Amino acid sequence: MPDFIVKPDWLTWIGALVIAFPLLMFLLGEVIARLERKKRSLVAPILILRNLVLPTLALFLLLHKVLNLTRDSSLVRVVESVLWVFIIYAVLTLINIVLFEEAGAGSWQAQTPKLFLDLSRFFLILVGIAIVLSSVWGADLGGLLTALGVGSLVIGLALQDSLGNLFSGIALLFERPLTAGDWVRIGDDEGKVIEVTWRSVHLQTWSRDLLVVPNSELAKGSFKNLSRPTRLHVETFEIGFSYDDPPNRVKQILKQAALETEGVLLDPPPWVVTTAYADFYISYKIGLFAESYEKALGVRNDFSTRLWYVAKRHGLSIPYPISTEYEAQISLPTVENPSVRIAKTLNSIPSLSAVAPTLIDQLNGNAVTQDYGSNEIVVAEGDRLPGLYIVLKGHAEMSVSGRSGRQQVARLSQGDIFGEKASLLSEQVSDVSVVALDDLELMILDADTLQMLLTRNPRFASTLGDIMEMRRKVLQVAKVA
Repeated sequence: MPDFIVKPDWLTWIGALVIAFPLLMFLLGEVIARLERKKRSLVAPILILRNLVLPTLALFLLLHKVLNLTRDSSLVRVVESVLWVFIIYAVLTLINIVLFEEAGAGSWQAQTPKLFLDLSRFFLILVGIAIVLSSVWGADLGGLLTALGVGSLVIGLALQDSLGNLFSGIALLFERPLTAGDWVRIGDDEGKVIEVTWRSVHLQTWSRDLLVVPNSELAKGSFKNLSRPTRLHVETFEIGFSYDDPPNRVKQILKQAALETEGVLLDPPPWVVTTAYADFYISYKIGLFAESYEKALGVRNDFSTRLWYVAKRHGLSIPYPISTEYEAQISLPTVENPSVRIAKTLNSIPSLSAVAPTLIDQLNGNAVTQDYGSNEIVVAEGDRLPGLYIVLKGHAEMSVSGRSGRQQVARLSQGDIFGEKASLLSEQVSDVSVVALDDLELMILDADTLQMLLTRNPRFASTLGDIMEMRRKVLQVAKVA
């Protein structure tokens, strides 16, 4: 009778494989199903345990314990090596999930660079390979290290550039002068750090291109991190105004324009300083704080665009030297006189169309015109009304605060009026906010001029009353919406 039939160990291992293996597979399957329903990331290492480790372990036990093959057998060694590989794979997956994937956004795990994780995984894999070579194949690690020492010298000479990038990457890793999400400037190039690898740093430029910078270049030279020490970024630029404009008034106007620009922080506040007295102008330097460098370009664009309208509205002059003379026999285009254009707009208003031309001229002479750019606030809810506004050009939106936020109540275009409450009493405040939708030109009739117009034109007074009543009803509905 063969020996393996009567050996108790043989029967024990047969029983373990026949009973325990299917039971473990079933239990792990139930655990996996529950974790998948809860969408837990621990499913991955348990799947590796169920689908790779357990079947390989069962095969190893079958060969070694049941069929009684020795561990020196080539087949057993191969299976045992594969088993160790799967175990290392499962352990690394578990460590990665427990320590890093489920870590919070502000934890040290989330801030650990990917390069450090890659090097750590590589080191653990080397340790696993050493264990397999030593315990399974009986390799002499001392002799192997000696051979690797000689081979590494040859490989090091052949890959000195790549190794230089690797060690430069390690130096960047420990110094941490930049991390993913930072904006950096390297020479003439700048971009957002997407990834730090063992060989290079990947940047996404403003044009959405990928810029790859070797770590050795960063280690040898200098670069500017535009996101450190804080994400706050101050955008500065200079502009000149005429000597006829008082510096204190200019600085006050510039600061107010900055505070009204979207994206400019109130804390720390924007600043304006007088820097120089040039040949044609007084130079001012402006500093605008944005939440990050990424938003600074939009802030600069919005403020620069707004600046032209603010300067024109407040009568500030932006001087520039002109020394070019043109002599050409061409017919110049006819430019419409602003007074004529304003008179045409006033005549387009039905209640003013029958007004005597002398009165139109008087209104034209007493009125003030102002220009606004897109998204500029003409008047805010609760602001004092300087007079009656008439839209000469462009479009604007009228809105009011409701229960569910701002509610649009009207869209204004050429010939429309607002600020009609200014006709009642002085020091009236606006019930609505009006924001320019594009380039907007307005005429403002002050209280005295408006009263003169209402006295001499009853029809216009009646029209103004109808507008006030209609908007009062619209505002009542909008405020409860």
